[in-house]
Amino acid sequence: MPPPAAPSFVNAPQEASSAMSITTASFDAAFWPDEIVGTVALATITGAPFARNLTPLPVSKGTVAFPRANPSGFSWIGEGEALPTVSLNDDADVVAVAKLAGVFDLSNESLADPDYPVGDLLSAAVRDSMSHQLDVGLLFGAGAPEPEGVLDAAPEAVGGDDFRADIIGAWGELVDAGANPEAIVAFASASVVAWELARTTVDGVPIHADGAAAMVGPGIRLQPVPALSAGETLVCDTSRTFLVIRNEFEVAFSEHEKFRNDSTTCRIKARFAVACPNPGKALRKITAAS
Repeated sequence: MPPPAAPSFVNAPQEASSAMSITTASFDAAFWPDEIVGTVALATITGAPFARNLTPLPVSKGTVAFPRANPSGFSWIGEGEALPTVSLNDDADVVAVAKLAGVFDLSNESLADPDYPVGDLLSAAVRDSMSHQLDVGLLFGAGAPEPEGVLDAAPEAVGGDDFRADIIGAWGELVDAGANPEAIVAFASASVVAWELARTTVDGVPIHADGAAAMVGPGIRLQPVPALSAGETLVCDTSRTFLVIRNEFEVAFSEHEKFRNDSTTCRIKARFAVACPNPGKALRKITAAS
């Protein structure tokens, strides 16, 4: 059975915004049209800097199983000798999606005004709250009703002389373990990223030549994540870490609850999870220097 197709918003460019034209006709149904759902879904994910850098994996069920194998037993043998038995050491990592939802009110005047930027309002609403909660859950979630966060699953990196050395050392550990060197991103709080980019040598020469390129060592991108605080840096192979998205992102509204207030209630509901089947090959956390 082929895997479910990715929703259009999953593969949309990260810099996309809610620039589509939304009019009062967009609100003529109880469940909003696909293009509006896609706009809100895109805003949710692009507003979450950790989530948007992961590999998207759309699913149609509540759980997804990642098969794991760590074969052992291969060896060099002479001609005519018996072939060694290889053990697959296989297992599975089963991940369950968790529901992220909320409601908010929209005035009927705003919905009836063709000049009111409803798309911008919806995008701002989800970026300000839902996107942040998405990253918090993917990083720190403790299990139902939250996702299982990945930060606790990340092995501690061997420390270096400073924060930059810590990140480069974590990169080396991951590449030695089989990670893709071109897909490794260091996620840290904005204050930590700013501190690193502002550092200078004892002679006052910026360590990062232009003072703004968020790049460390061998092409490791530094990504600010507001959900992280100082002392919480995650170095991650994003090609081995998945944003699991159930294909039922929902945007709906009702006039009944707030009828006497002349308002419409908007409900946004989605299900997400994060999956990292082999954290030893994909994750390192840094706590000391950061």
